[in-house]
Amino acid sequence: MDVTNIHSQENKFELRADEIDRITEELAELLSTQPIDRKDALRLKFILEEVMLKYRDYCPEGTVASLRFSRALGKFRVSFKVEGESMDPFAATDDSVTSVMGSLLANSDTLNRAWKYRSGANLVTFTLMKVRKLSQIVTILIGLLSGMAAGFLIRTLMPGVADDVATRIIAPLTNAFVGLLCVMATLMCFAAIALGIVRLGDVSTFSTVGKKMIHSFLTVAFFLTMICTVFMLPGINFGRSANMSINFFDFFDILISFVPNNILSPILEFNSVHIIIIGIMFGVAMLHMGQKADSLTEIFDELNIVAILSNSYLNRFIPAYVGLMICGQIITGSYAVLSGYLKLLIMVVIADFVTLFAYTAFVCIRLRVGVRTYVHKMLPSFLISLSSASVGAVFMPAIDALIGPLGVDTDFAPLAYNLGSILFRPGYCIVFTACSLFTASMYGIEVTWSWVAAAFLLSFILSVATPPVMGGTTVCFSILFSQLGLNNQALAIIISINAVFEFMTVAVNNYCLQSQIVLLGKSIGGLDLETLRN
Repeated sequence: MDVTNIHSQENKFELRADEIDRITEELAELLSTQPIDRKDALRLKFILEEVMLKYRDYCPEGTVASLRFSRALGKFRVSFKVEGESMDPFAATDDSVTSVMGSLLANSDTLNRAWKYRSGANLVTFTLMKVRKLSQIVTILIGLLSGMAAGFLIRTLMPGVADDVATRIIAPLTNAFVGLLCVMATLMCFAAIALGIVRLGDVSTFSTVGKKMIHSFLTVAFFLTMICTVFMLPGINFGRSANMSINFFDFFDILISFVPNNILSPILEFNSVHIIIIGIMFGVAMLHMGQKADSLTEIFDELNIVAILSNSYLNRFIPAYVGLMICGQIITGSYAVLSGYLKLLIMVVIADFVTLFAYTAFVCIRLRVGVRTYVHKMLPSFLISLSSASVGAVFMPAIDALIGPLGVDTDFAPLAYNLGSILFRPGYCIVFTACSLFTASMYGIEVTWSWVAAAFLLSFILSVATPPVMGGTTVCFSILFSQLGLNNQALAIIISINAVFEFMTVAVNNYCLQSQIVLLGKSIGGLDLETLRN
């Protein structure tokens, strides 16, 4: 079956084991003709097969389903449709958490999924991204070098018009791009936060263990962000007008400023923080409403897909944006500031290793585990995440390590890792806090305690709100810098550096999450200490 030159194709089949085997094999053959990552195609085959088997067990015998493959604008969509009663195959049951949802989360940076029930039919869709010929870090490096070369050429060969090029061409283009990025980023965070809260499950039935996990993840992230803020304070240049005493009322004003006055002003003014807060309120309300909010949840799901796809297109222009900003800095002679970012790189690496060391020491002392034994068991998944900077690549090795050598309960480990991957990103706490405070210091912004408090709270909120998709950190950096009034030139540099940070950030997130799950397993009786210690 070859669809290289056609727009879409649909097949109908009966939900029987032999038909499911046949259709999944045909799908695998079909995807092999497309410019899709081979690992993604294989994972999609297994995930879709599991979804179809769930519907086979749920629907009456002889039920007919359809599978459709379509292409548009570099996206590849596979849609599975079956009529009958409503059944979400990704519902948070023990079986789906350990299989379907786990696999989907592992591919969340390249594979998006959605389910909806409409007109008496269940529709499950999977959207895959086209394979990139070059990795993001390579394209950003090309943009960076091209911008530097163009900047020096313009400054040398056209000194009379160089300043006009920087102020009347480059600045308007880059400012417009940042504005567009912030708009789409805010929509993306708004939908992602609301849906994330809704998918935590019904409030009345959510287990005590689940609530304990959420409390633990958010509390540790909050205090880690606070510690990182304190760690960065000695390097901050407070303005002459800054009040060095901590005023409770100033801090209270910061908290109040995060609350929107009405529902229209955040939309009209496009205040990112206010829109995120509204997203939290919507998510909590929809969670309490239960099934009554299904229609609204479906709208949010569609909005999330639109925002993700829109941001994926914008991310293609990130290298060009970086190149233009660097070109402008070279033309205006402000490139000397670039060398100062080496200090930021060193500080983030130090903060990452201190966090890893603290977690290792705490687990080993509290659970009486040998340091060498514990590090040996954690090292494989750490190295995978460090070398790939991919949540998908490390997902299954991390689960296997938790269930196997670390001795975490088989049912608890996948649920905790799925939830923690959404709520607990210590690496982002470090990176957002360090980059915002360091940038303010580098560009001589008058920093007050109120500004520091705002940076701290925004870094914590965005560490939780970061969408688990390609370019998610870029999305949050644009929100963070725009809300704190930081330089757009600095944003371009941070985006470039973050391509390097991402490797260590993902590794820190995974290591700390595994360690936190081990500690949680001990507190709920879901940890085999003998397995952990041997």
